[in-house]
Amino acid sequence: MKIRFTAKEELLRAARELSGKFGFELSSDGVPVSAEEGCGEFTVTGEDGGFRIRAQKRVQVFYALKAISDGEGKGALRFDPSFRDLCYMLDVSRNAVPKTETLRELVRYLAVAGYDSLGLYMEDTFVVKNQPYFGYLRTPYTKEDIRELDEYCRLFGIELVPYIQTLAHFNSLTRHYAYDWLFDVNDILLVGEERTYAFLEDLISTCAEYFSSRRINVGMDEAYMLGRGKYMDRHGARGRFEIMSEHLARVVAICEKYGFRPMMWSDMFFSRSFSAQYGEDLPEEVLSSVPENMQLIYWDYGNLSEEHYAENLERHLKFRNPIGFAGGAWKWVGYTPDNRFAFATCGASARACIRKGVRDYVVTGWGDNGAECSPFATLPALLYCGRLNYGNAEIDEAFRKSFGTFAGVPFETFMTIDLCNRVSGHDDVSELNSANKYLLFNDVLLGTLDTTIARGTNKLYESHTKRLASARDKAGKWRYLFETQYRLSRILEIKTEMGILLREAYQKGDRKELGRLLSALNSLQERIEEFYAALHAQWHRENRSNGFDVQDIRIGALKQRVSAAISKIGAYLEGAAESIPELAERLLDFMGNGDKFEEDFDQCEWRWRRMSSVNVNE
Repeated sequence: MKIRFTAKEELLRAARELSGKFGFELSSDGVPVSAEEGCGEFTVTGEDGGFRIRAQKRVQVFYALKAISDGEGKGALRFDPSFRDLCYMLDVSRNAVPKTETLRELVRYLAVAGYDSLGLYMEDTFVVKNQPYFGYLRTPYTKEDIRELDEYCRLFGIELVPYIQTLAHFNSLTRHYAYDWLFDVNDILLVGEERTYAFLEDLISTCAEYFSSRRINVGMDEAYMLGRGKYMDRHGARGRFEIMSEHLARVVAICEKYGFRPMMWSDMFFSRSFSAQYGEDLPEEVLSSVPENMQLIYWDYGNLSEEHYAENLERHLKFRNPIGFAGGAWKWVGYTPDNRFAFATCGASARACIRKGVRDYVVTGWGDNGAECSPFATLPALLYCGRLNYGNAEIDEAFRKSFGTFAGVPFETFMTIDLCNRVSGHDDVSELNSANKYLLFNDVLLGTLDTTIARGTNKLYESHTKRLASARDKAGKWRYLFETQYRLSRILEIKTEMGILLREAYQKGDRKELGRLLSALNSLQERIEEFYAALHAQWHRENRSNGFDVQDIRIGALKQRVSAAISKIGAYLEGAAESIPELAERLLDFMGNGDKFEEDFDQCEWRWRRMSSVNVNE
């Protein structure tokens, strides 16, 4: 749709960045559209054969331009956002550090989807003064990188918000001897030490210098062993609540010193250690202990029940603090996303937030265990959550049309990007899976996860491969994402049942079948090479190079183990080896049921070490 756009110069500059990309193009002979920001309401009205946009916030102008181009603005429209702040938080710390141009492209998609903020989750991937090992060899973001991105975000009215850690999740720093003094136990900081707070002040003051936002997420999540290491040696056994409360006060004081309004993940207050101490209902001493300017963010990505979220929000609302919620775009279960599951969980949680008056909603894009999946693979989930904010909760024809101009690819075509996580013939949303990853790295000889695999899964992946080949050819600029998924599916249509078939043939003494499988293993090696090439191209198109070394290690190990299988089976068939000990082993159920195997369509194991071997690999 051609639009003759009239607005202040900054709005025009931003609109030019979007022109020609999302279903509308700025043109002197287009439909007249005028826009102004800072109004008391967000409306689109017909005016002189065109449209007039009145927006509360700048980013709403671009959401409205998209709605007009999608044909949703034929009459008067009044938009009533459900959330005060809709944020997309991208994990840039689990090996994938996106290039700044990748982040700028992401910002454009967030703008037309109506997001108010972009969070950068940075454990140690930003340069920090006085901390030379912070981000060492991880290509961290510099002051110039962040300031440039911050300015670009502000062009669209999007706030760039730092998400850091101030208690745990510093696993990458534990590799450096220079930081031995910093840790209590595992990746949890040694709190109560002045040197620790000097370190945290370096982090927070650096964020104050780099970011224009004065909001900051300070983490504080999943530190369940807090006070159980060096801290206990020095101070004796103390309750986690007392330790947490003291540490929280120190961190909040540093945030206030630099003008930040902090927020933190809330899970520590609802963990088993707190429940064991206090029961399900937190006492007044806990509820009143959190500084009132600290926002608590309830994160929960995996439940399909609106009532589940509502009940847990009710527990959070007993605090005197502002409450926010974080759902998920489900890009952290390997190379393949699960947009379908994100629709269901985000829809349920958003409805609960609206019911309970919780007006800050974060859509997380975590990268657990390697950040193999592109954020652009979750475009359906990102657009869905943007439309949810304005009351459009259905995957209907209006959504499908809007997605087509949003991504440049038909919705049904793009959704095939989820296929490598589908291991049953139906599409039950309750089946949450990381099959794309555990089937890839499940060892062909040891077969740790073989007990979970249903017969016929190879054939299912043959069907997935055909659909992905078709989608790849229609995917336009996203062809490179679908190439990766297509190549992955080609591996899985051979590899998924390989360990089962090898063990069965060996234990039956069926040498003919072993010979056939040996030929298939040689084909598998070629397909792994093709997948590696596609993944390499995808990664280096979007991300800085450092971090891909982990993929080299993992896929290199996969190739070597397939080579080992080829060698062992070849030697056995030629008579050079009397046995293949690995294939003689009796398997036990992966889920802990002994001899009773449980075919699992709801397996979400994402950790490479656990899926690749049972042997020591630390």
